[in-house]
Amino acid sequence: MIIVRFTSGLGNQMFQYSLYALLRDRFPETEVKADVTWFRTNSEHQGYELKRIFGRADNPLFHLDEASAVDILCVRGTIPCMISGKNAKKAENILYYPNRILRLFTEKHFEKYRIEQTGFEDNEEIYRKIETINPRKNWYITGFFIEEVYYRDRIAKLRRELLFDQGGGDAFQRMLHEIRSTNSVSIHVRRGDYLAEKYRNSFLCLSDEYYKKAVEYICERVKDPVFYVFSDDTEYVQKAFTWLSDYRVVEGNTGKDSYRDMQLMSECHHNILANSTFSVWGALLNDSEDAIVVYPKAYMREKDSEIKTIRGWVRI
Repeated sequence: MIIVRFTSGLGNQMFQYSLYALLRDRFPETEVKADVTWFRTNSEHQGYELKRIFGRADNPLFHLDEASAVDILCVRGTIPCMISGKNAKKAENILYYPNRILRLFTEKHFEKYRIEQTGFEDNEEIYRKIETINPRKNWYITGFFIEEVYYRDRIAKLRRELLFDQGGGDAFQRMLHEIRSTNSVSIHVRRGDYLAEKYRNSFLCLSDEYYKKAVEYICERVKDPVFYVFSDDTEYVQKAFTWLSDYRVVEGNTGKDSYRDMQLMSECHHNILANSTFSVWGALLNDSEDAIVVYPKAYMREKDSEIKTIRGWVRI
């Protein structure tokens, strides 16, 4: 059995699903499952969203098999918290001592069959490890796997699996129609959590200079572009992007409907990304044949983004 750990916001969950799907295809005779227990005690962003958004009857190509507590114990070597809600942290604390004893006696064994990506390794090497694992053993895999090596040959397949529904309210449908009817360019501006204490020392809020250079690049190549600005801080972008000649600030997709922003980004003809997996997926799901995707060199305070080799993607 192979288990992939799922954590964090929607964009990261989608990259973890990409790895999960790669493993499922690479080892068809092996059970591949998802450990989603991180969300029992963490409510970051909108929580666990993959099945709610993509696991629909009209989207049969999406498949995610969740690991049980017994599966996780056998593969990871510790007991997961299986309770959600206000008592989850208490349950996790209760499990601390039995899990400490389990690690004391079994950690050396389970370490041999654990692949952990921290973000600073040689990802080609980790990819080779994943490609060549012994499927007759139990493996536990953790990380974000946002690098191109994990999906560059599978984008078309992922687009078929990660299909959004065609619902949404009247305002959403009007915006969707407008985006499809213009030379639309999405601009994603992420601020909210990047300004919070938890992330401010690791993630950057991108500068006006980046967005101006990206818009200039688009305007030199796209006739009559219309810019659609998506952000978790609409009040800020309404003031900060008045230098754009033809733009709309997209509003209304909040809370459980936040994913609609990604859906609308994917419908734009071209994309200007933030240093965010959320807007990266908006661009990856964009199937316009002539799409121009501008993405930032600056990603984290101590690490730049990787150089993409996808056709039409430009690093600034």
